[in-house]
Amino acid sequence: MSVADATEYTVQPSRNVDKEPGTSVSGETVREIDPIPLWLVLLLCIFPQLTATPIETLLPLKAFGYLGYKRISRKNVLDSPRRLEILSFIKANPGLHFRKLLKEMSLTRGTLGYHLERLQSAGLLRAVKRRGRIHYFATGSPYSAEKETLIITMNNDARRGIITQIFLNGGAHTEELAEESGLSKATVYTHVKYLEHQGIVTSERVGRYVRYTLTDNYARMLMTEYVHDHSPEPARVPAEDTG
Repeated sequence: MSVADATEYTVQPSRNVDKEPGTSVSGETVREIDPIPLWLVLLLCIFPQLTATPIETLLPLKAFGYLGYKRISRKNVLDSPRRLEILSFIKANPGLHFRKLLKEMSLTRGTLGYHLERLQSAGLLRAVKRRGRIHYFATGSPYSAEKETLIITMNNDARRGIITQIFLNGGAHTEELAEESGLSKATVYTHVKYLEHQGIVTSERVGRYVRYTLTDNYARMLMTEYVHDHSPEPARVPAEDTG
């Protein structure tokens, strides 16, 4: 590839010497340009900086988006049909934990978590933490601490089956519980030890077996529920024929 070099230069006087600024030089149309507004200058200076700024530094600015929104309080928290649905479901199914609610109500994790927080902030829900899980009760629900413990425990299918077997049989040992439930002895042992730790069952060695029975308070609670569930409905008395 050949390279060209300039060997001579011609310098001529400018054609707009002694002319007013903005005067046509070669017959072209000359038009004045309006000065750029100050706000546009500032925008052009700031915008490139914003585009180069990490998005994490801009997140606090979203708080301004909530200005003017209606504040959620106890008076208007149930204006949302979704929150009313969640609260009604928890009243009908007390003691469920977050994952169980997520499964039963078919909501997204973010939606359910947001509405639960709003209901708690408004004082309509109460959270009870057990074994690393948060269980929810409606505020003002007429449950004692022992009753809440029983409700939370009975929400687990395996433990509910074990408690039911012990209640109906007046006591049982690990082998009997494993045979009737279909669970392994190791699994049954883990559950009954948890129930014993919660004060729901008590253990007593009988020969070479350890027999588990319900403690008095929980036996009475289950008996009350059992009688209520199995009590016959009152017979209808036909209306007298006054004709």
